[in-house]
Amino acid sequence: MTTQELRWEEAIVNTLQDADAPLHYQRITEIIGERGLRTLTGATPAVTVNSYLNSMTKKGHASYDERIRKVGRGVFEFASNGDFPAPEQDEQELDGIDDEEQDSNPDLIVRVPAFALHWDKDKVKWTSGEILGRENQNASIVNFADQKGVYILHNVYSVAYVGRTTDNLYNRLRHHNRDHKSGRWNKFSWFGFRGVDKDGNLTAMPTEVDPKHLISILESVLIEALAPPVNGRRGDHMGLLYEQVPHPDVAKNQSRAFLRSLTG
Repeated sequence: MTTQELRWEEAIVNTLQDADAPLHYQRITEIIGERGLRTLTGATPAVTVNSYLNSMTKKGHASYDERIRKVGRGVFEFASNGDFPAPEQDEQELDGIDDEEQDSNPDLIVRVPAFALHWDKDKVKWTSGEILGRENQNASIVNFADQKGVYILHNVYSVAYVGRTTDNLYNRLRHHNRDHKSGRWNKFSWFGFRGVDKDGNLTAMPTEVDPKHLISILESVLIEALAPPVNGRRGDHMGLLYEQVPHPDVAKNQSRAFLRSLTG
């Protein structure tokens, strides 16, 4: 732990300088928090880090730092660390879509801004109206109940069902937890088109679609959902991967059950 917090730029340089491979901005954020280089506050610290990284790699910007290089979509390295092998890319990976394009034009679908993989059904309280998650353990908790997009129901890790919601993710999943599918799934993944703002609120749905972007987004969702081994990389047009937070009442009940099991 540092005794004095670093500026964002200093924390980023410190992290990349010590890395032995290029890092995605989400991992950079996690390391900054783990090492105590800077307190991560709010619901979207990785968005903040990505914004700084884009400024630090943009010539002419006040924060430009020639030592920081962008080597892939959302992936950066410290230049003097040597020639790291670049992440696998195809022709569509860096197709002129800027990382800040979605922020500058929130009505345009550029990527899937938020998604989650293999969350546990039993960690949701199905009478609460909440599906809780966070960017990382240092970030604020977000309620994704009103997320809109597509979802997958898993039986362990195999796909049992694929669905969509243009209304409310929580209501759709609660319905499946009560209908004939209830005993056939225990985990779920979701890919949402509502992002998260710095206050932890879901943003508005995009309304404009560029066919080129849509094709890339579909590919990215399939890569994340199916994890095909030959691809060897994550989807190019995915935003932040969120981790699940058990509902407090569920966590409390599970803790009590565990203690009872120990006492016989």
